[in-house]
Amino acid sequence: MEGQSSSTRLADPGVGFAAARHVHQRLRAWLLDDAVPLWTRVGLDVAGSFCEAISQGGHPVVAARRARVPARQIYALLTANRLGARMDVRPVLRSVDRYLADFQRADGLFRSLLSHDGMILSDGAALYDQAFVMLAGAAVARHSRRRAERLAHSVRDCLIRTYRHPAGGFLESDRPSSLRYANPHMHLLEACLAWIELDASGTWHQLAQEIVDLALTRFIGAGGALYECFNADWSPQAGIAGRIIEPGHQFEWSWLLTKWANSTGNDAVYLVSDQLLKIGEERGVARPRSAVVDAILDDFTVLEDTSRLWPQTERLKAAVARAERGEVAWWAVAAEAGGSLERFLQTPIKGLWWDRMSANGEFSEAATASSLYHLVCAIDTLDQAIQRRAAVRASRSSGIAVIGCGAGDAAGSDTG
Repeated sequence: MEGQSSSTRLADPGVGFAAARHVHQRLRAWLLDDAVPLWTRVGLDVAGSFCEAISQGGHPVVAARRARVPARQIYALLTANRLGARMDVRPVLRSVDRYLADFQRADGLFRSLLSHDGMILSDGAALYDQAFVMLAGAAVARHSRRRAERLAHSVRDCLIRTYRHPAGGFLESDRPSSLRYANPHMHLLEACLAWIELDASGTWHQLAQEIVDLALTRFIGAGGALYECFNADWSPQAGIAGRIIEPGHQFEWSWLLTKWANSTGNDAVYLVSDQLLKIGEERGVARPRSAVVDAILDDFTVLEDTSRLWPQTERLKAAVARAERGEVAWWAVAAEAGGSLERFLQTPIKGLWWDRMSANGEFSEAATASSLYHLVCAIDTLDQAIQRRAAVRASRSSGIAVIGCGAGDAAGSDTG
């Protein structure tokens, strides 16, 4: 990528944390004051259904309803509530009941697609969608354990019982296919990590360990880059498909593996996470517009020079996770990633976003509902990190030792 190198930018951590804190304040205000009111008013109808997108004119986009969207919206809005959004959570919890009624099949899994008026368009159950159902369950658990377990436990148990693949991991869906992908397994790991924070049972931990092992042995190549597309035996797909690297997923996997290493103390996983982050930052960020591109190849040539919104959020999360481990210069990268993300939020109606940036920096497309999950998760990650750092500093100033706060404690050692 052209322009200033990552190593040059990381050399001066001076005001990195202060910049990240200011970005956090702006992003949090945008979420709580603008986005949540809009998406609970326009994005959720009285019947408990979420729209797929909101146009830049502020109107719901009529489209087929994907199973992943209600799950992501439930997670995003309840997480925003935890962050302090002034909202009535009852309509969101009622939307869980509508989601169960509309999308859950008799076997406990969730069908993929309905028409805008509720007709079944695809009764197949995709692993990707089931992962988000379980993630939504983790957010619901703070409000309704009954709903949460119906969302997450039945799906998890059905996947373990019927979706396991002899080469490792899980089937992509209950429809025959010889192709397999890293991405659904990444979100399965994300759901497991969310539930591990709530549920002391070993099933979530065991499942997370399986996915981490699969990533380390199958998804991540010898050079440290993460591949996307595989055959049934986890060998790379032929041609361009088997060479694709998505910088956004480099960052997202780095963040998740860091969370796993934080909880298990596995230093070897930190090394893998750091290499994923390094490749994403050095090879996947376009200069001078400071935006993560959508796809590169394994020789690091750019395949798609457009920039979706979601990879910018993943860069922010990964940089924050690295900064919390004591590499305080990464706060400056987090601030830069947050600043890039803010450009996508400069829309005619506050609370919306542009979903795509062209190579010349022009924005387009309606605000897709599924992107709110990425935004909320990034803001939550930054919020929690800043709170942990403040707690460490407060404890030091009062002379009280903080015990058992995890790998993020090192974040309190910088003076920026």
